[in-house]
Amino acid sequence: MDAALRPIERKIEEDVPLTIEDGLTLYRTPDIHNLGRIARAAKERKTGKNVYYVLNRYINSTNVCYAGCKFCSFAVDEFKDREHVVRMTADHVFAQAIATGTNFNQIHIVGGHDPRQLSLDYWVPLMRRFKEELPHVQLSLFTAAELEYMAKRHRLSFPQIVAELKAAGLDNVNGGGAEIFAEETRKKICPNKVSSESWLAIHEELHRQGIASNATMLYGHVESLEDRVDHLVRLRESQDRSPGYNAFIPLAFHPDGNELNDCGPTTGLDDVRTFAVARLMLHNFDHVKAYWMIQGLKVCQVALHFGADDMDGTHGSTDEEMIYHSAGTQSGQYVDDREFRRLIEEAGFVPVRRNSTYDTFPHDWAPPAAAREAVGEAVGAL
Repeated sequence: MDAALRPIERKIEEDVPLTIEDGLTLYRTPDIHNLGRIARAAKERKTGKNVYYVLNRYINSTNVCYAGCKFCSFAVDEFKDREHVVRMTADHVFAQAIATGTNFNQIHIVGGHDPRQLSLDYWVPLMRRFKEELPHVQLSLFTAAELEYMAKRHRLSFPQIVAELKAAGLDNVNGGGAEIFAEETRKKICPNKVSSESWLAIHEELHRQGIASNATMLYGHVESLEDRVDHLVRLRESQDRSPGYNAFIPLAFHPDGNELNDCGPTTGLDDVRTFAVARLMLHNFDHVKAYWMIQGLKVCQVALHFGADDMDGTHGSTDEEMIYHSAGTQSGQYVDDREFRRLIEEAGFVPVRRNSTYDTFPHDWAPPAAAREAVGEAVGAL
């Protein structure tokens, strides 16, 4: 065993927060096997042998965005590339969500800085419709970047925009937009996006008002290891100030079709190491998610032995994720929940179905009949 890991392992067992220097040691250790063992033990102290998954629907409601992030392969300029614009009506979003039925517990929607869609006038009626017709479905919507943009458009403070969306039924906010918090690096990759300070402020306000959220980190581009560990420490401190983060999701950078295409892609070793470091640095986060859409199912299955305890969601068989597929991911669009359970069990863990806030359900749970009756008319709108 790498001797540098021994004092870190003692800290973890005593629930002592790791320092930035500890985090760098974890990233640099050649002893990948013991790093995984320590991270797996930390995961099992949190959630035992459970590994979570969710039956969800995933929708990118628009790909129009004016943030201009250099790592993005998803955004479209509606004036320069009109034929590739995707901008769904609210009726289309609802119909797409239930195109393959109502047996799901989460609707996950992310878009862009689209001035024609990102407004309360568009979202509040749609959110209320989801809550009225599909009360069993949790709304996991937006990112802090989208919320800041919406707040500016409506000239509302962060507390005010959060209160409006909470009243409409918002359950969870997705973790995107965090990218990397280190200011100098952030200026290089996303100078027009929400600042690190505002990203954290928005999530902390969400938590104060009783809305859960996730957190992410985009890695494998121009950032340093110091940037990565600093990012994790800032998230940990934010969780201490205003608890409410459900899960942390490492987002591996994909280089196709963007301005940073001379960076990446990440290696499998870097991916599993990042899962382990996140689990050990974020001692106050219950869940670390291996999002199969990004790393692929095989790496995510290995990540379960490096501290991850969640493989995210099935997606609907008619869903079309555009953000990572525009950047070159080969992961596919849909995974049957039976395949999730097979992969989790093969890795030696217990599959557990959940919703956005980690309420759990039997694998064969189905929604009430009233919700199923809402399908026909809406699907006809597609």
